[in-house]
Amino acid sequence: MYTDTHLHLDRREFAGEIDAVLARAQAAGVTRLINIGYDLPSSEASVALAAGDDRLRAAVGIHPHDALVIAGADGEVTPAGERALARLAELAADPRVVAIGEIGLDFYRDLSPRPAQRAALRAQLALAARLGLPVVLHVRDAQDDIVEELEAAGVPARGGILHSFAGGAGHAAWGVAHGFLLGIGGPVTYRNSGLPEILAGVAPEHLVLETDAPWLPPVPHRGGRNEPAFLPLTAARVAEVYGIAAPELARITGANVDRLCGARGWK
Repeated sequence: MYTDTHLHLDRREFAGEIDAVLARAQAAGVTRLINIGYDLPSSEASVALAAGDDRLRAAVGIHPHDALVIAGADGEVTPAGERALARLAELAADPRVVAIGEIGLDFYRDLSPRPAQRAALRAQLALAARLGLPVVLHVRDAQDDIVEELEAAGVPARGGILHSFAGGAGHAAWGVAHGFLLGIGGPVTYRNSGLPEILAGVAPEHLVLETDAPWLPPVPHRGGRNEPAFLPLTAARVAEVYGIAAPELARITGANVDRLCGARGWK
């Protein structure tokens, strides 16, 4: 049985279809899913979804695109940001919340000023540390910067997931050495992906599988809407890298998720 560690069922792309999407996931062997927040409304929706279905767990956090919710362009946390952090803490008190995320740095699209992104990341890393939760990190064109921030703030004791991992071999090695799991999704199936070569140097005990649905579908669904039922296609490609059967990869990565989530995971 597979665990999809990163998806967004609350998105409008799934409006009116969540039950059908989950039924297709169940039929495909995807029986555990973590719905990821990226702002306050989606974090609240993630907790609500998890409350209604034991297959689901939630993560709550503010994406770097929305860093100005927490900090100003000067890199200082604002009074409104303090209130947002307090709301995240309230949501994270729910036992179905297994992580703070997705948080991080996105220097590709730069939709928020970089000082605000850094400040929002630091504030949420501190929140995760205070609550004893792992983090789900979004990192785009900022691999060295995220390492710098984590080393300055202190790596969360519970580690976390490097979502949609897109770094190099050195970044993978750093993440593994510091207790992070690499989140591997649909891009590993793309023709020119360098991920298979990087994964060859990382044991599967340091990976989790994800879809990032509704985005980043695996081949042959590239260009369409992604959904958790497609996760086995990603798993098949990753299993091929390691020369193991897909069910064995599901077992290994599922155990990785269990360690990450701890008592808030699935019994």
